[in-house]
Amino acid sequence: MGRTIAPYSRQMLQIEENLSDFRRSLRKSDQEIFDDLIRTAKLQVQAGVMASLPYPIDSMILSMLIETKKEINELKKCLTKVPDK
Repeated sequence: MGRTIAPYSRQMLQIEENLSDFRRSLRKSDQEIFDDLIRTAKLQVQAGVMASLPYPIDSMILSMLIETKKEINELKKCLTKVPDK
């Protein structure tokens, strides 16, 4: 019999649990940002399932980076619309 691989969503939860000590050591404001990043990764669970990467943290981090880049691009657009004084 082959080895059974845990579902991607369960692997994500395991990674979150493994990082719980790291999270606790962060400042309160940084803990909130960490939680936002984890939520961002969870929003992209379908992409992670399809990635078939050997380490689920890779697709989680990529999802976080994609969402962060989208936010940066949106902020840049807003800044270009602000009139100069």
